[in-house]
Amino acid sequence: MLIDTIKNKFFQSFEQLDVKVPKKNELEIEHPKHKSHGDYSCNIALKKAKEYKTNPLELAKNLAKILDKDSLFQKVEAVKPGFVNLYISKKMLRNILQEINDQKEDYGRNSQSENCQKVLIEFVSANPTGPLNVVNARASAFGDSLAKIMNFLGHEAQSEYYINDAGNQIDILVESIDVEMHRIEEMPVKEVEDGYRNSYITEVASDILEQEHQSIFRISEANKDKKIRKYAINGILRRQQESLLDFNVFFDNWISEQTLRNKGSVEDVLSYLAETDYIYEKDDAMWVSTSKFGDDKDRVIMKGDGTTTYLVPDLAYHISKYKRGFNKLIDILGPDHHGHTKKLNAGMKILGYDPRILNFIILQQVDFVLGDKKVKMSKREGNIFSLDQLIEEVGTDASRFFFLMRKSNSPLDFDIELAKKQSNENPVYYVQYAHARINSIEKKASEECIELKEFEAKFLRRLRYEEEWNLIRKLMKFPELLAHISDTHSVHLLTNYSMELASTFHTFYQKRRVVNPRYKKLSIARLYLCKATQIIIANSLRLLGISAPKSM
Repeated sequence: MLIDTIKNKFFQSFEQLDVKVPKKNELEIEHPKHKSHGDYSCNIALKKAKEYKTNPLELAKNLAKILDKDSLFQKVEAVKPGFVNLYISKKMLRNILQEINDQKEDYGRNSQSENCQKVLIEFVSANPTGPLNVVNARASAFGDSLAKIMNFLGHEAQSEYYINDAGNQIDILVESIDVEMHRIEEMPVKEVEDGYRNSYITEVASDILEQEHQSIFRISEANKDKKIRKYAINGILRRQQESLLDFNVFFDNWISEQTLRNKGSVEDVLSYLAETDYIYEKDDAMWVSTSKFGDDKDRVIMKGDGTTTYLVPDLAYHISKYKRGFNKLIDILGPDHHGHTKKLNAGMKILGYDPRILNFIILQQVDFVLGDKKVKMSKREGNIFSLDQLIEEVGTDASRFFFLMRKSNSPLDFDIELAKKQSNENPVYYVQYAHARINSIEKKASEECIELKEFEAKFLRRLRYEEEWNLIRKLMKFPELLAHISDTHSVHLLTNYSMELASTFHTFYQKRRVVNPRYKKLSIARLYLCKATQIIIANSLRLLGISAPKSM
C-alpha cells in the first residue's frame, strides 16, 4: 500500500537525521481534511520533538527537506506547529492508475497478508422462533461484508451462525404451535401466556398437520412436543436460511446449541467453574463472581430448580471457538446485549481463556420508517417486518446499502420510500449509476473508434485538470481504506467511500468531455481513468454484497 511506502520513507528520513527511529505504532499518516494541506499529513515531529530535544517545527522542516527529494512526492512542506504535509507526485498518481487497470478486481487484495489472522465472525444467530427481521438483516449485511473485506485482505475469516435451538424460548414456541394446531382443527384452545403469534406460526402448524394429521394428538405429550420441536426448528431455520441466501449472505458454519448440550459441553463448563474459587451459593442459587473480573455484578449460573442460565451454554459455545484455533473472535450482537459482553468476558477469564482475542460489536436498533411513522417490532405480538418483506419491497441491493450506511453504534432509521427511489437521491442508485454510466461511455467511445486496447502509458501525460487528479486521488485511497476497515470493523466507511467516489466521478464527467474524436489520445487517457473508476466501484459494491449493473 502507498501509505506503507510513505511510512518507510519517514523511517529512512529519521535514519538520515541520525536520530532514534520511531516505533511503527508511533508513526501516523493521515489524510488532511483540507486539500490545501496535501494528500497526506504526519504529526510525528510533534510527538518526538521533546524526546529529541528540539523544536517540533524544526524537526518537521528537517524531515520535509529529506522527503522533498524523493520522486514519490510532488512537494513536501513543514507547517506550524510541526506537521509534515505531503503531496503525491503526478507520476505516482499515473502509476496508481495503471496498477488499478492491470490488477482489476485484485487491486488492494491481500494488502494485510503479512499480518493475516484466522478470524471467526459470528452474526445473526437469531432464535429459530420466527422469520428474520430488519435487526437481523442489519447484522446479516454487516457481518457478511466484514467477512468479505477481511478475506479480500488475506485473512482467513469464517462466518458462523449459532442456532439458539434450546431453552425457554423454544419451549414457548412449541406451546404456541400446539395451540395453533388445536385452533386449526377447531379443538379446545388454552392460550399460552407470552406465546408467539403470527402467520408463520400458522404455517408451521399447518405443515405439521399435513404430515401427521390427527395422529399427532393421539401420542403422548412428550412425544408430541418432540415432534413439534423438530418440525418447528427445522422449518423455521430452513426459512431463515432461504431468506439469507436471497440477501446474498452465506455462512461457513452453522452451530447448534442443542448439539453442544448433547455433547455435555454445558456440564463441562459447570465442572470447570466448580473447580475455581469463584462459585458460591446464595438465595437458593449458584453464583459466579464475575464482578471480580470486570463485570458490573455477580451472575447466577444455576437456579434453584437446577436449570442453568444462558451464560453457561454461551461460555460452552465460546470455549468451542477458542479450541478451533482462531486468532480473533468477533461477536456481532444486537442492541440489548451490552451487559452480556461484560459477563461473557469475565466468565472466559475465570475459565482461563484470554479475552483479548474476543471482540464485540453492538449493532444499534433499526426502526422501519413508513412515511413519518416508526414501526416497532415484536415476534410475540405478531408485529414483524421480515427480511423477506424488505427484500420484496425494496430489493437486496438497496437494503444492504442502507444497513451499511451508519456506524454500528448508531441507531438506524430505514427510510423505505427513499430506498425504493430510482433517482440520485437514493445513494445506492447513485453509486450503481456511476458504474453503469461508464459502460455507456465505453460504448460511445467504441462507436467513435476509440478503444482502450490502443492505450499507451504516455497518453496519461495528457491528464492535467484538477477534476482528473481528484478522481485518481480518491481511487488511490481504496486499499488503505479496506485495511482500516479490517482493523476497526467500520464497514460503513466503504459505503461512504463509494458515494464519495461516485460523486467525484460525476463531477469529472460533467466538467470534462471523455469521448472526443478530435483528441483521440486524450479520450483514451480519460477512458482509462473511467475504467479504473469502474473497477473500484465494482470492487466496493462486491465487498458490500451489492450488484454492479452494466445498465440502468
